[in-house]
Amino acid sequence: MKKNLLITLLVLSIGMVACTYDPYKDDMVLPTETLTLASQNSDIVLDEDNMTAPVLTFTWTPAREVSDDYIVSYTTKLDVVGNNFGSTTVIRNDEEDGVYSRSFTSEQINNWAGDRWNLPVNKPFSLEFRVIVEFTGGPEFQAPEVRTVTVNVTPIHVDIFATDKMYIDGTSSPGKEEVSATLENSNQYAWYGDLTPGTLLIPSEYEGITYYIHAASGSASFEPGKPIDLVMDETKQGWTIPSGGKHRVVVNMETKQAVIYDEATDLQPLTVDFYPNGIDTNPLAHVTVVDLWAYGGGTGWGVRKLGCTQSAADPQVMIYEGSFSGSVKFCIAQSFTDEAGNSYNQNNAFCYTSSTALVSNKLQELTGSAERTVRNTYMGMPSGKHLFIFDLRNSTIIAKPVQ
Repeated sequence: MKKNLLITLLVLSIGMVACTYDPYKDDMVLPTETLTLASQNSDIVLDEDNMTAPVLTFTWTPAREVSDDYIVSYTTKLDVVGNNFGSTTVIRNDEEDGVYSRSFTSEQINNWAGDRWNLPVNKPFSLEFRVIVEFTGGPEFQAPEVRTVTVNVTPIHVDIFATDKMYIDGTSSPGKEEVSATLENSNQYAWYGDLTPGTLLIPSEYEGITYYIHAASGSASFEPGKPIDLVMDETKQGWTIPSGGKHRVVVNMETKQAVIYDEATDLQPLTVDFYPNGIDTNPLAHVTVVDLWAYGGGTGWGVRKLGCTQSAADPQVMIYEGSFSGSVKFCIAQSFTDEAGNSYNQNNAFCYTSSTALVSNKLQELTGSAERTVRNTYMGMPSGKHLFIFDLRNSTIIAKPVQ
């Protein structure tokens, strides 16, 4: 008997829990909401030619009617999908009475995309627009009405040509290798190494997005040693490397051009054929320039091997970082022999110099010769530490101050 009573009480308890009183469901009469929201277009393209004209318009209908005891307020919010209308990203407007639309221009959305939402350039994004109607005052609580609509946006195309990091990649590459800016030009990137037959890609990372540098023509073929006009976008495209071997890849971000050299067209170090002491009755000497030696008052009349770095873009561009205490000339050798085996030193060598003193940050011409007048001319040097860039291909020099 006791066992049956216990079972009966348990069943009644379960029944009472299952039938818990819910005043919202049982007594509250849900209001009939009348607010509707629509966007003029579900997809828009920001118009670069009409930046101040409305490009995106939202309209809505009034919310339900309530007694005059209530104050009815309309608030609109615009934000990028995923931001959840955050306080630092939302565009909020308190709408005036009787206003049931809100428009935005291409200029506004474009500016917010960069300055407020920090969106990557050229990447489509989605916006969400929300209308919130609130009822305050009055004898009873009135639930707000809320509607949200989403719109896809194609941004204004920006011609990007900047990079935080550049790489060589693809099936022709030995792996993904970073490409460095050259010492002589921060806008120029160069790489030298072995490529195999396959596809050469040049990925470029900029502001967290990976782009690809490739031919503006869309062609995967190229003429070795010839400039290629470039574009930079998210299209994964590059060039077909037909045969393996050493290649030099030079990308200039300023001119938006690249040159791909193969072994047959590659740039070579400068080789100078000259008569020692400038006397044409002497046997010829042949020197391949891989470094420079400074000599003059600026070195205390001692010979200074500069230990130049040859540019990855062109082995005839040589870079030296340092300073001189006075005038110098630059010899292509400290010791050498002619075709007959006669030995000489820097005083008899082909030299580069100028009768005009070198001025910081000014590109100046170099005179190169083994003639006596050139060998006895010493070039004034700017004071302080500089980056000296010798362009032997074009016979120029520039000295950039080093902080």
